[in-house]
Formats: sequence, C-alpha cells, structure tokens
Amino acid sequence: MPSCSPLRYAHSEGLTSLCYDDKGKYILTCGSDGDVRIWEGAEDDDAISHGTGDKAFCVAYKNDRFYIATDANTVQAYTFPGGSPDGILARFTAPANHICINQMGTTLVAGSSDFTIKLVDISSGDTKKFEGHEAPVLSVALDPKEEFLASSSCDGSVVIWRVENKEKVKKFQILPKVGDISLTKGLCRLCWEKNGQFLYVPLENEIQIYNRNSWSTTGSIQDSQFSGVYSVLDLSPDGTHLAAGCYDGHILIFDLKTKTCVDRFKHESGLSIMSLSWNPSNQTEIAFCDREGQLGLLSEINLKGGNQPAKEQRVKETLGIFEDDDDDAELVQASDEPSKEQIFDEDSNDSTPASVLKPLDDDLASEDGEAPPVIPVQTRIIERPGFVPTPPQGAFQPGSTPKHLSSRFMMWNAVGIIKQFNTEEEESIDIEFHNTAIHHAMHLTNSAGYTMGDVSTEAVVLASPGEDSDPSKLTCMHFGSWDNSKEWTIPMDDGEAIEALAIGEDWIAVATSGRLIRIFSLGGIQRDIFSIPGPVVCLSAHTNQLLIAYHRGMGLPGDQCLGVHLMTVEGATQINHQPLPLSHKSSLAWMGFSAEGTPFYMDSSGIVRMCNRRFGMSWVQVANTKSHTKGKSDNYWIVSVHENPQQLRCIPCKGARFPPVLPRPAVGILPFQVPLCQMNTEKSQYEEVFHRTQLLSSHLQFWNTIGYEYDTSIASELAKPSQEALMKLFALSARSDREFRALEVCEMMSEPHTLQLAIKYACRLKYMQLAERISEVVQRKSAEQAEEVEEEEEEVVHRVQRVHNHQNHVQEDEEMEEEDVEVDQENAETNSAGGPLLNLKAKSKNEVLSQSYGSSGRSNPFKVLTPQKPEPTKGTQVFDGMSKKKQTSPGQVMLKNTRPVKAVKRTPQSQGKITSVKSTNEEDKQEESQKKI
Repeated sequence: MPSCSPLRYAHSEGLTSLCYDDKGKYILTCGSDGDVRIWEGAEDDDAISHGTGDKAFCVAYKNDRFYIATDANTVQAYTFPGGSPDGILARFTAPANHICINQMGTTLVAGSSDFTIKLVDISSGDTKKFEGHEAPVLSVALDPKEEFLASSSCDGSVVIWRVENKEKVKKFQILPKVGDISLTKGLCRLCWEKNGQFLYVPLENEIQIYNRNSWSTTGSIQDSQFSGVYSVLDLSPDGTHLAAGCYDGHILIFDLKTKTCVDRFKHESGLSIMSLSWNPSNQTEIAFCDREGQLGLLSEINLKGGNQPAKEQRVKETLGIFEDDDDDAELVQASDEPSKEQIFDEDSNDSTPASVLKPLDDDLASEDGEAPPVIPVQTRIIERPGFVPTPPQGAFQPGSTPKHLSSRFMMWNAVGIIKQFNTEEEESIDIEFHNTAIHHAMHLTNSAGYTMGDVSTEAVVLASPGEDSDPSKLTCMHFGSWDNSKEWTIPMDDGEAIEALAIGEDWIAVATSGRLIRIFSLGGIQRDIFSIPGPVVCLSAHTNQLLIAYHRGMGLPGDQCLGVHLMTVEGATQINHQPLPLSHKSSLAWMGFSAEGTPFYMDSSGIVRMCNRRFGMSWVQVANTKSHTKGKSDNYWIVSVHENPQQLRCIPCKGARFPPVLPRPAVGILPFQVPLCQMNTEKSQYEEVFHRTQLLSSHLQFWNTIGYEYDTSIASELAKPSQEALMKLFALSARSDREFRALEVCEMMSEPHTLQLAIKYACRLKYMQLAERISEVVQRKSAEQAEEVEEEEEEVVHRVQRVHNHQNHVQEDEEMEEEDVEVDQENAETNSAGGPLLNLKAKSKNEVLSQSYGSSGRSNPFKVLTPQKPEPTKGTQVFDGMSKKKQTSPGQVMLKNTRPVKAVKRTPQSQGKITSVKSTNEEDKQEESQKKI
C-alpha cells in the first residue's frame, strides 16, 4: 500500500482539479473558491494563490502557462508562476467542465455545460466547434495522434469525433443519464493509451477498453475486491500503468500488460476522488484531490504487484509455519486431557513424576533411528502503533512571515513594517513607518543575514541566527538617541543563537537557544539575564511588560504543550509559568499586546484569546477569525489589537496563512465576540455585549492598580454599552416574568440612575415586590458607597495629620538650633570683654538663612525656604514635561501616576492612554507643607 501525506485543505468543498507542471516540481490546483494555487509539494505551507473568478472548474499546464476554465464561461491562459492573464482561448454560454492539451502544447480542447466542445489552436486562435451532445459535457480526451476526439456527457453517451471534419465516428450509450454534472457519481474522465491504440472508459465496476481500428470492446479492467464506480483515469508517464480514482475514495493502480491491480489506496474518510495526476518525473508518486477540496500525495507506489489484502496476508503468515513439511501431523498438540507422561506414581512418597517428559526430538529420533529434520520457524514482527510525539513548533516572530520566502515581512506592527528581500539580484531590508514624523523610510543591505526584527518609536532591532563560522548578532539602530552614535552590535557567545526578540519602552529582550532571556538597554547596556524552563516560541513587549511563550513539555498527539510567563522588566511577575490554552491540534500563530497593554494571542485555528485580569489572570476567547472567512483554506493574519475602539486589525489571506509582500495587502477590521451559548437569542446577545464591554475596559483598572489615574468621564463613556445592555436585559427578564433574574441584573448595575430607571419600569409593569427589592439594592449600594467615602476621608485626615506632625518636628528642630546660636553669641560677647580680638569664626548656616529672610522682607524667620529649581539641562525636557498636565482630546484616557514610578516615554501603543504623570510622594509632601505654612 502506498504511503499518503497528511491531507490538507486546498480549496472549498466541491469540484476540484489538479495537474503537475512539466518538470513535476509544482502541483497546480483549482476549486470552487475560484482560486488557483501553486504548491511546491503537498507539504508547502505557503502556496502561491491567484484569483481567477468566483469558481474554477479545471486546470491544465503546458509550456510555462496554465489554463483555467472558470464560471465566466471562458478558458483563460495565465503565465506561470506569476499568474498574469495571457489571453482568452475559448468562450461558451455556460462554464467549461473539462479541458485537455496535446503533448506539444499547441492544441487545447474544452467541453462545456452548454453541450458543445471546442478545439482551439493555441498559437493562431483557430477554433473548431463540435455539437451533438444533449447534456453537459463531462470530459474530453484528444487522441495522441490528433485524429480522433473522445467525449463523455451527462446524456449517458461516449462519442468519438473525427477532428478533421468534426463528424461523429461512433457513439456508445453506456453511462447513466443525469441532468447536471453535480448529480453524477462518476465524472467519466476518459484516457487514451500512450500510442492512441486504445481508449479507456471508466464505468461502474469496470474500465472498458475500445480499439480505435474497429471501435469495439477488446476487454475490460476489473478488480475482484472492488465493486464501485470508477470516476477519473490517468496514464503513467511511461504508459505502462493506469491510475483510477473512484467514487468511494479508492485509488487503484493497474498494470496494463496484465490488467491486474498492483497497488491500492483507500481514502481515510471515504470521500470521492475528484481528480488525480501522475508526477511526470516520478513514476511512484500521484497527487489527488477529494470532494472536500483536500490535497493528498501518494508516494512509494508499488508498480510490480504482489500486494495482498492485509487480512489474507496475515492468515497465510500464520499458516505458513505448518505448511512446509508433511510431518506436521506428528507434532504434539496441546489438549485439555492430562498426558500419560504427567501421571505421578502413587506409591512414591515424593512428588517427583514417574517418568520425565521426553523432548519431542528424542521421540522422533527413536522411531527412525535418525536425527529429526530441523523445521524452520518463521517469525513475524507485529508492529503496533504507539505514542507518536507531536513535533514542537519552532520559534517565530509575531507579525512576521516564514523565513524561507524570497520576499517576506520581518515585522508588521502598529509602528511600521520591516520587509526582507532575498533573491538572486539583491539581499536587502526595507523599513517604513506608518507615521513619517517618527522617522523616514530606510533601505539596508542585508549582508549580515538578518532574519528577525522589531521596530518601535525609538529604535529598530535586527538579529541574525548565525552560522558555523559567524556568530549570532544583535544590531540596534537607535534613531531616537540625541548623540551621533546611533547604532551598536553585540555578538552572542559561541553555540548560542538568537531565536526571538522584542522591544519595550527603553529596553530590548532577546531569547537565545541556551534558554536564556537577555535584557539590553537601548544604549547597549546588558541590564539583566534569566533562564526559562523550555525552548522559546516567541516574545512580545509593551511599555515595561514582557510576555514569553515557551515549550513546557510534550503535548498530547497533535497538540502543543506551551507555557506563558508575563512579567515586568523591574521583576514584578503577573503570570508565572502557566499553561497556555490552545485549540485541539493547533499551534500558536500570533502573540502580542493590545494598544492598551492587555496580552492577546491567536492559535492556528483562528481563535483569539485575551488575558482576563479580573478572573484570576485567565484566558478568555474574544474572537474567531475563521467564522469570517469564505473558504476553509482562508485565514486572517493579525496586525494589531485595540480595545478602545474595539478593533481586531487583520489582513485577509485567501487560500494561505500569510499575506504576500507585493502587492501590498489591505488591512481589514474584525469585531470581537465572546462565545456565549444560544447567540441567536436576544437574551444571549445582551449578555455578550455586557461581558465583552467589561472585558475590553478592564485595562483602566489595571493601569490604576500600578499607579496611574484615568478620567472618570472616559470610564463612564466606555461603560455605557454595558449599562444599556443590562437595562435591555432587565426589561426582557421583567417582560418574561423572570423577576428573580431581573433582580440579579440589577445587582450587576453600578450606576444609580440605571437602578432608578429599573424601579420605574418595574412599577409600570406592576411588579411591586420587584420594585421593593430593587430599592433595597439601591439602599445597600448607597450605604456601601458612603462607607467607602468615609474610609477615603479618614485616610485623607490621617495623611494630613502625618504631614502636620512632620512639620511640627521640623519647627522644633529649628527652634533648638536658634537657641544654640544665641548661646554661642553670649559666649562670644563674654570672651570679647577681655580685650579686642580678631573674630575669625565664619557665619553659621542659620545666620545666612536669617539674613536672607530679612533681606527678602519675610516676617516668619522659621519658614522653610523652597529651594530654587535648577535650570533644565539638555536632554531632560522629555522627563520634565511628564509632570505637566496636557490637554487631550475627549477620546483619550487621562492617566496620572500617583506613585513614584519611572518616567515613561510615549509610544503609539500607549498614545492617547497615558497623558500625564503626577509628582513623587516627596514633592507632594513639600507642596502640602508649603500650603499648610
């Protein structure tokens, strides 16, 4: 039995066609999604895709061009592999179902659903039209000598045409009649023998053979173990074997000389085989497509025969041990009765047997007087399928495309795009920014072999994996620096290669093959280093947060076992090596932060999840990109995530997982949706709006907990959709006589006016008991709010008292210093009474301060003088401006730092979110003390 590669989605469900190029390197497929895809083998993860229409019915290749029959009722030529249109060869009044090309690539034949067939000279465009079928044409086949043309139709006939004068030579009524090609079980794809002597016609249970000399049946090809409908046929490159695809998923390989089946394959799901093709450069390889648009590849096909069904083979192997000699009957077989040799002597006191068992060889030797013949024993190794570990996915950069592509994205994020070109003409890197005010576009020569990159508003970081002779390197172009040295490079140690990197606010994180995370500053200082438990998968950064995904261990068959670690560069851990939930048989496709700083990720199944900090740092599904695709092979490639407004910015990839570099793809916006139950009901829709709004506004509470304040008006604006959804859900529950549920909804309301509206609505519906219970909820919430206000007031009073006590201590210390000064002055006067002495004692600090107070006209000599602020030096204006309040637009969130935190430079991710930072605690105390005095 041949080995089959894992089936993969190539096109959407329906009629699918495929062929090889002339060299057998590429596989071309088309399907009902209207795309043509060029695969470099069945395991190609990034097939080239060309859109040709809404539906494509058949594809054929010859001489660096491929030909497509589409729903535009035309047969169009395209260049290979560019996919540029190269002319229309034939037009019909209905779609063409099948096309074929002669060996020289000069003649094309197409059969259409308008009952006609056209033969076209590709070079001149001359066309011959064949008419006579009474239903859509199923297939066409041109004689290798180009004298005859064979066609099959839904009217149940197979017709032989003479090419020269377009006349019917023979008509066979041997197929079942159907009204349309979609209703037939077999496509009846005809096939000529290599020299054109015989025509093979697939039917039910057999393949009939017709001789071109008499057009009579000369025999048939059958398999005793198969009873079904033969659908598609294809001849091997050397013309010695015939491959037949069947309606029930079988693929049978026949030897045309012996007319016997030499190998077979059964589809794992029993889906109908829609097309198949031999590899022209590999006699033992066949590509096929099934009814669901899946592509498969058969290899190691046995062309010599000798295959037997598995059950029959096991039986013969079992019986083969006993079929070699005639002496097998003399072998002693086990039975339930005890043997005479095993009877013990009753008179004996011990338990020794009366006679010891003799070997079988001794018995045989005593009869004939000769040594018995050695019977060869056949052993068979039984292979049982065991646990097969899932290969771990490799490290990747979120926002990048695979490294093997000649033109790829090294990074696409909210700041800019890094593109890499690796062709024979050039190896270069292009960097462009969405906002040209940050920096102008850059073009670099990639002589160092960079494959990884990241870009922020301060710097561009590139990394190379390294080779045997060259070490792995990290290069930073810090264009935000104020000095002239804006670029630095650090090589890694021998045997350590960079696998992932990310840029934060003022630091760079690098993951290496030694399971190390190295932290560098933007200036090139090595700030920190720590280890992770497993091989890294990807890194992502936002302001001072670092998100690490790595392999935790071996997963279940088909699954990846990944872990995630969320931390800040200062060392505060939020998620400590927790498992990362993934969909079944999927891998991690993207991981990053939203513009507001919330971790998000997407797996290969299209499920997007976010970190829910309110519910124990759990992960919750917020979107399914696959629900927005048209075909099963379509995907979305994430660029950025925004919580306010709620946007998932993605690039649609038709028939692929990654977007092409040229032409530049367009970015689309997908909505968020929490997967609640019964989303088709009004109740679930209101609940989904509430949960989604709560989730996507939780970033405000997070920034508040780490020392930032936000404008309450913005928080109220973000909470409006959730409050409106609760009001609608309350009204729906009340109208449905669900008073207890309505009261539960009121418990979730946070605004007092919404609760008052709920009371009025309950009174209008005459649910007085519900209105009373809602009033109790209002009273309880008011009491809780009053307690919170009292606690806040008490905290303020305690704070003022602490400041006042501190000021009293300061005044007492100053009074004691003044008394010491007066004592010193009295001693000085006493000493001066003895005679005139030179006063060499310098003035004390307090005397200088008292003089300065007197000169300035201040009445209180004990009041603390506020030290004068130094003039700002060059390079500090950014941090000085952080303490000033800035005017922002109504859509921005005002965040003020209430704790002594490090100054943060604004980035596009945080732009519009962090607008000002408060002064530190000491500055607050000084200002309060001045006001108090």
